[in-house]
Amino acid sequence: MSDKNYHGLFDSSPSQEVGQAEEPSDPVRRYHRDFLGRKFIGSDLDEKFLNPYDGRLCSLVVQCSRDVRDYNSGATWYRRGLQNSSPWMIRISNWAMSRDDGTKGAVDTDIYMAVGRWIPACVALSLVVSQEKPATPSNFGRYDPFLYRDWRYPLDARNKFENRAVASIDNQRSYSQSLSVGKSKRERLAEPDYLCFVKADNTVEWSKVSDWTEARNKITPTNYVFISFTQKQFPPNELNNQYLRDVGKHAARTLGVNAYWISASCLYDLNEKDDEVIKREKRQSIWNMSDIIRGARAVAIAVPGPLNAQNNGPGLEVWGTRVWTMPELLLSTGHHSILIYEYKELEYKKTKSLGDVRELQRRELWNKVWDDTALSGQLIDHYEGSLHLTPLELNTVALHCLQNRCTTEYLPGDLAYILMGLLRQRPEVVTSDNEFQAFARLSLANDSNLLLERMICLLPKSLDAEWWSLEDAWNATLWDIYPKIQICGIGDGDTTIIDGARAAAIRWDKFAPVRTLQEETMRHRLVRWAIRTMPAIFPVCIAWVILSSALGGNTVNTVVLILGSIGLAFSGIIFFLSPYLIRQIYCTKTHDSQPFFFGFEGYLDKYHLELLIFGSYEGRLHWSTAGSPLSRHSLAQKGMEDDFSLDEKSREKENMCTGLDPVKAESDVKKLVKDAAEGSSHKDKKIFTLVDTYTMSVTLFEAVRPPIAVVICGAEGGMQRALLCSEDWTTGTLYRETVLRMETRVWDKMDTVARVRIGLKRKNMKKAIGNPRKFRIVKGPWWKRLAYAIGARI
Repeated sequence: MSDKNYHGLFDSSPSQEVGQAEEPSDPVRRYHRDFLGRKFIGSDLDEKFLNPYDGRLCSLVVQCSRDVRDYNSGATWYRRGLQNSSPWMIRISNWAMSRDDGTKGAVDTDIYMAVGRWIPACVALSLVVSQEKPATPSNFGRYDPFLYRDWRYPLDARNKFENRAVASIDNQRSYSQSLSVGKSKRERLAEPDYLCFVKADNTVEWSKVSDWTEARNKITPTNYVFISFTQKQFPPNELNNQYLRDVGKHAARTLGVNAYWISASCLYDLNEKDDEVIKREKRQSIWNMSDIIRGARAVAIAVPGPLNAQNNGPGLEVWGTRVWTMPELLLSTGHHSILIYEYKELEYKKTKSLGDVRELQRRELWNKVWDDTALSGQLIDHYEGSLHLTPLELNTVALHCLQNRCTTEYLPGDLAYILMGLLRQRPEVVTSDNEFQAFARLSLANDSNLLLERMICLLPKSLDAEWWSLEDAWNATLWDIYPKIQICGIGDGDTTIIDGARAAAIRWDKFAPVRTLQEETMRHRLVRWAIRTMPAIFPVCIAWVILSSALGGNTVNTVVLILGSIGLAFSGIIFFLSPYLIRQIYCTKTHDSQPFFFGFEGYLDKYHLELLIFGSYEGRLHWSTAGSPLSRHSLAQKGMEDDFSLDEKSREKENMCTGLDPVKAESDVKKLVKDAAEGSSHKDKKIFTLVDTYTMSVTLFEAVRPPIAVVICGAEGGMQRALLCSEDWTTGTLYRETVLRMETRVWDKMDTVARVRIGLKRKNMKKAIGNPRKFRIVKGPWWKRLAYAIGARI
């Protein structure tokens, strides 16, 4: 990537809305602003990542296993083979001992092959060992930083001072001086705006409540009955409207009140003679229906008959499936019975009879009209005072119940606005909000016990799961998760802006040399010193022997000859044993290591993976026990890779847990890996592997795209919930690809990242890029590309 794409400090100009734009099909020039304000202009048809060294935007190159590269399925990133990053000394030693697999043991049985490799290897080691530099600490012994910054305004900030609406200096000054600026909460209604009043002559007068009470010098709230029905059962026509009016009059007289509220007249009946103020007030009443229900003396329900002796019937069941009827039943007063009117159309036409009228208590009615009694019963208990739900539990249970019901969409955020009626704080209704945005506003306005923060940490069980699906791949509930972040605003589509997260970059293009802390004994120090000084001592000793022989046999020359001979013998022994000695001092267990996140596409067993990173297999890496839904674990048994050398009785007593290779442990995972490599398109899930060199864990997981960052947002079950995110660089939005569970100690090795714009579901591109094999990652002089090709394991 050339520096000419960076033009200094400019304002970003995103050209599409997150979650709203159409999927791109042709290359489009897009803009990106990195954390230093540099502006990048490029095509949007390939994945990119933020370079952890300078924060520049680069094309994403992903290592992949051999089977993935052979089939070369569709992708929006470039692919390359797995690279060997182990030290050159260990590579040469493995080659000399005819052990390309890096294991210890006898040399190859072909003595001629062994001798033919041994001598060149000794010469190569004598040249390499003095030039070999140990891996240096990176980022002060921490994970690679994720150099990210979000420059855009939020759609709605938790602190209204940060909104775009107060961007001008005058607005900021006014906001600072007045609490009324930025007010975004709806007030509760003390009484309805409009009611249908029943007169003494049994006629009905529709009127504004304030006008009615003022005309009669009343200062007390008007008592009324709430009439509940569904438009599916009572479509608007003259006969149905007349029946509902008669039900309202009868219910009002029965309960001893002089008014009733019904949506057909007080909400939907927008007469042409009504002025715009009245029409607007009627439309706004829909968001205050919860207050209207709470203020009613009682609730009366009109449903088509017939109902049986147990008060069951299809009409009542259909009424219970409608989403707006749920708060009508929950918020009805418990002091009066609920009146149920059984509508019989033919009988009403002939005799104007309202049908049978039944009285039921709320607790008697809910299990007759709702199928999800296990969930809805908790809401009934909560509103009757027999069971207290926390704000988090109330939001969760109510959201599940609302999703199980049907409605005719009035606004995209209807479910959030219905839920709003069950809570105390109510944000202003924004008609342009989608479901998620409306719910996010509601959650931020109320004390919902960090509901959104917990929701972000969930991993949906399926790729097509909606945002409101609160099911977790590990079957954890929201209250099992303890967030470490705060939502500070909501963005476009299904995005939120979070603060307080810790993040690290993932390396996909190649493995890097890993600095390790190994066992250091006196024997190791002496052997290391001998190997490193041998290339310098050997020529000096040869010179001493030659000079002392040429100059004669005096005492000084004799001493020099003896010392030279001893040094030459010592250097020769070290020279010929150097492949073996190198493996003895460098191929040992590690006590600590430089933290890195390495990723590659596909699957590779940990045996060969450890060879590529460290050069030898010493059992350093282990499979995660519960890191992803694909992880598997078992009681340690004899013969396993992590064999603790205990008998069966001791193993059972110690209760030792070991992570299993998912592909070898379960045939379904093996088939999943094979199918993902052979026939997946760029829109399907693929298999990736993440290697953590700090905890020495290997995790197999599924994702549509390779995530470029690990963002830790919470904790659950003694593990950290880490969001693995890809980036839509055109909008600077990170999207959740999957969620992994990591050990808690990784938290201290990560850097805190600036505010992050997180999205839950990312749109796919319509087509993949060209043949990834033609991509050349190394640019520069020919000698640099040649040296890189020699050291690469293709």
